[in-house]
Amino acid sequence: MSQTRYEIKNLLCKNQSRIHAALLVVLMCAYMISANVAILYVLVYDFLIRIYMLPQMSPIYLISTFLVKITGSKEKLTDENEKEFASHVGLTLLFAALGAELLNEITVAYLLVGFLNVWKIAEATRGVCFACKFYELLKSRNIELESL
Repeated sequence: MSQTRYEIKNLLCKNQSRIHAALLVVLMCAYMISANVAILYVLVYDFLIRIYMLPQMSPIYLISTFLVKITGSKEKLTDENEKEFASHVGLTLLFAALGAELLNEITVAYLLVGFLNVWKIAEATRGVCFACKFYELLKSRNIELESL
């Protein structure tokens, strides 16, 4: 008797992630204009809570969920694993930017945040997630990410 294994995918709403990306863009632009390191702490906190705890505890996630409900947009689902990988990449860039900021390497911090900002602008406006594309490339090469 053969057994069939079904893979259960965790799905995530694309519209909600695009609005979330837009809110992140606003915060990152606010950091780059004001040079206020507290905004980096808020961004790192949001990523940490969203990835390692409950997304419902993340203030930016809650705001983006509220905005999706207000707009009444149709739900478009995508694989959560790609977005989780992208969140880890974003968190790594933000940690590096925060470290650079704390070491008084402000130019490096701005470059890292600016790089992440370009990615999030592409996601918010065009729905293109570069880290998700990289994740798909890894999966197509049969490279399995065990732990994030």
